Amino acid sequence: MTASDALRQTWTATSAEAAPRAGYYHRRVPFPGHAVYAGVVRPGGFRRLSIEVEKSALTRTNFEDQTRGYLVTVEDRDHEHSGRTFIHLQETGPAPARDLFVILCADILDHISKCGSEPEAVGVLDDRLQHWKRFFQSRSPEGLSREEYIGLYAELDFFDACLAGGINSQALANGWQGPIGANQDFLFGGVAVEIKACTGNQTDSVSISNVRQLDDTGLDQLFLCQAAYDFRQDSGRTLRMVVERLRQLLASSPSAVAIFEERLLAAGYVEPSASPFDSYGFTPRFRRSFHVANGFPRLLEASLPHGISDVCYTLNLAGCGSFEVTAEIVTVAINHF
Repeated sequence: MTASDALRQTWTATSAEAAPRAGYYHRRVPFPGHAVYAGVVRPGGFRRLSIEVEKSALTRTNFEDQTRGYLVTVEDRDHEHSGRTFIHLQETGPAPARDLFVILCADILDHISKCGSEPEAVGVLDDRLQHWKRFFQSRSPEGLSREEYIGLYAELDFFDACLAGGINSQALANGWQGPIGANQDFLFGGVAVEIKACTGNQTDSVSISNVRQLDDTGLDQLFLCQAAYDFRQDSGRTLRMVVERLRQLLASSPSAVAIFEERLLAAGYVEPSASPFDSYGFTPRFRRSFHVANGFPRLLEASLPHGISDVCYTLNLAGCGSFEVTAEIVTVAINHF
């Protein structure tokens, strides 16, 4: 039984048993590991996940928090369980079409079930909650937009090409920095790569979303890689296909897999939620790369007039031909970082 199956089974049972009067109706989740309970809160019928630990394990951690979609509270157990504490994770609104609360709780249950002690479980719980808080604050609960969906595919397609080029899987997973807010999508020491995707007819224009995206200050080399695709329903390779392929290719390195999964989540890719684009696939049209160096047409933060900020602009690649390089040059630069 998976963590999500165990949670849904427990929530269904407690919802059926719960009395109409106010209270928290819960039972232990049938999943290996620590004492974890799931139930519903009346009135409202809100689902809750409760992790029971020794109170002493919380001395250095403040879990009380609220963010979009859920809240975290701490409650001492009754006198019969002196010294024991519940960490409650509770949804704060009706379940959306993409039931992220189940996915969030299943992720937490999976992670803490692997911990050998309660202090370790508390530390892992804190890490996962911080990770999910960043996700909920930065991503729409409705899922990836069309632009984000295409952009994520292009990044993973580049990831796939890098693995084929012999780049170390651990370094590659670590180097995928775009989902965690870096200025460029990939960063390998002093070598950075920005990925741009195109699915329309105007392939010479790309959008630069911030003034530091093409700024090579502090870098040894910066590359801009563009990938053009046909994006059609029931045709080509889907986002889910490339995700599964990369999971298989990374399977021999558990640490690389763990980083890859975290970056996927940070990018807004959540399973098993459905997307309106699931049946749409990508067929490559062409790829090209540019070495962003002195003379490359771009705006730089240091040259902006005082008082100008939050700059985005359109770059016409037709004027960048003298900076075009082969994909092999990019791969060699990454391999030598």
